[in-house]
Amino acid sequence: MRRIVVLGTGTGVGKTHVTEALARALQVAGVHVQASKPVETGIRPRSSAPPPGSDAERLERASSIRPLRPHPRYAFPRPVSPHLEAARLRKPIRIAAIRAWVGQALHDTTLPMWQLIETAGGVFSPLSPRLTNFDLAAALDPAVWILVAPDALGVLHDVRATLLAMRTRGRTPDHLVLTASRPRDASTGQNAAELFRVGLPRPSAVLSRSARTNAALSPLVRALLAARRP
Repeated sequence: MRRIVVLGTGTGVGKTHVTEALARALQVAGVHVQASKPVETGIRPRSSAPPPGSDAERLERASSIRPLRPHPRYAFPRPVSPHLEAARLRKPIRIAAIRAWVGQALHDTTLPMWQLIETAGGVFSPLSPRLTNFDLAAALDPAVWILVAPDALGVLHDVRATLLAMRTRGRTPDHLVLTASRPRDASTGQNAAELFRVGLPRPSAVLSRSARTNAALSPLVRALLAARRP
């Protein structure tokens, strides 16, 4: 099994869209995929399938492998930072529990597969007073880390700040993806080239509103399939 962890420079940057689209693109390339979201807010906890329209439900529909249960592992009703709901409901988010949950896939299927894990919020959004999505991603290594950012004004700062913070923790993303998650502005369409021009990583894919998603993801899919990283 190979694992991909999808992180974001913030909230609402298009992580679910990227995870869902990548799951489908990998299947077109002949790969079995299980996509899931361990933590999601704004939905009611359920022991069976996730609520219709939730991020978790979208990812299940994009998967070819039987989904994990319960999904999400941690579901919270109010659309706020997960650590706030976890404290209010006295239901702490435990990274070890998430790691064991995603590890069920090793026992549920004998098929060679890729597992896609979407985090909730930004890289450093808190899951508890001390732990963030970065800590969760590190616990899920070995994995390929994909950082998602919006193709919009402010992305140069957001990507630089996120990468600088990640470097202090000793791990940076393997790929960067830009999305059309925010309204188009004067910078949209130019940010990919500008990121590289100012010394930041060149995006492995740019998902615009007009481009065919599979075609836009093709370079990233080829890189993932060719990579030696577990």
